[in-house]
Amino acid sequence: MDEEKRIVLLKKLEDLRQSKVIVYFSYTPLNDRILVPLYRELSTIGKTPKIDLFLHSYGGAVDTPYKVVMLIREFCDQFSVIVPFSAKSAASMIVLGADEVVMGPISELGPIDPLVRHPIYKDFWIPVQALRCCFDYIEEIFYNSSNPEVSEIIINSVLNKLDPWLIGDYEKALRASRQYAESLLSKYMLKNDKDKIKTVTHNLTHGYFSHGYPIGRQEAKEMGLHVTEASGELWETIWELYLIYQTMFGGDDSGNFCLDNIYW
Repeated sequence: MDEEKRIVLLKKLEDLRQSKVIVYFSYTPLNDRILVPLYRELSTIGKTPKIDLFLHSYGGAVDTPYKVVMLIREFCDQFSVIVPFSAKSAASMIVLGADEVVMGPISELGPIDPLVRHPIYKDFWIPVQALRCCFDYIEEIFYNSSNPEVSEIIINSVLNKLDPWLIGDYEKALRASRQYAESLLSKYMLKNDKDKIKTVTHNLTHGYFSHGYPIGRQEAKEMGLHVTEASGELWETIWELYLIYQTMFGGDDSGNFCLDNIYW
């Protein structure tokens, strides 16, 4: 029953939006594994005036969002992202490469803070900003300490456990996220609002302390992003479709993701 309803809702969403819809729905980190299946889906659809990416993701690798945007742009003139619930971090980066983002009352973007694999616990992903916060915290403890000699011993024991190559790699990821954000905004989302690019980039890459901070549609709009507020029949369709995919996955984090459309 859900399968039939899913097809009906996808077709209805396309009719309402006058677009071709591709769904990316995942509870696991976004990475380059998406690219070949995405290319296959796009090739099935072919060149078309408008593509909507129905996106649910909590983020992932720093380079993948740019590749996703560039690939989708090869197949359409206008590109929009529909966010039913969450498009965080690297997924928010994809939004910056769209012409608009469609959001409902519960939809949220997030700060752009790429995830990297923990050097020891390989199945554990950490926000890159966490390392920067660690150094800030160490610096604060040292300068505010009533006993600098003891603080120095503790801090040195922590620093000795850090791999300088790893630190450099994490710093590169932070710089890359800023570079990608500026590039996508200047080419697409804010191509006609160049004066906002630096501010929006700074806000998204440095303006929030929490990796999970929820940027709702009003805040996204105030920030300067091109937000279309979904309501009425459009939002009902988007939300019903989200609930179907949520049921399909059941919050599964086993490494699966879904790329979907109605053309195969």
